[in-house]
Amino acid sequence: MNATAQNRPITTEEFITPPVNICETKDAIIVEAEMPGVDKSRLEVSVNGDELAIIGRRQKESDPGEALWQEIPKLDFRRVFTLGDHVNRSDIHASFEAGILTLRIGKSENIKPRKIDVEFK
Repeated sequence: MNATAQNRPITTEEFITPPVNICETKDAIIVEAEMPGVDKSRLEVSVNGDELAIIGRRQKESDPGEALWQEIPKLDFRRVFTLGDHVNRSDIHASFEAGILTLRIGKSENIKPRKIDVEFK
């Protein structure tokens, strides 16, 4: 069989860049990263300065036979985000379910909407 896959994942070095959805709420930034084949013991989320890194290592398994067609790469996941001043680095929470890593990154208090009391004289 001689064919080429059209929609290959973006790769850098020996890692796959996992696809993400990023949305914003009033209090937080929510990041969802798709990382199938990763279990809890092989998942790492870290903050170093302005960088938030997510790494998911897949269990390396051998093929049951000779590969005729392979679209699922056997590479680990890695993605790094640069954090701005608008997020609170000490308010980051992570959960993982069904191959989706969800990060909730709290916003800094100084950028959250707030009500200003008006003083009457």
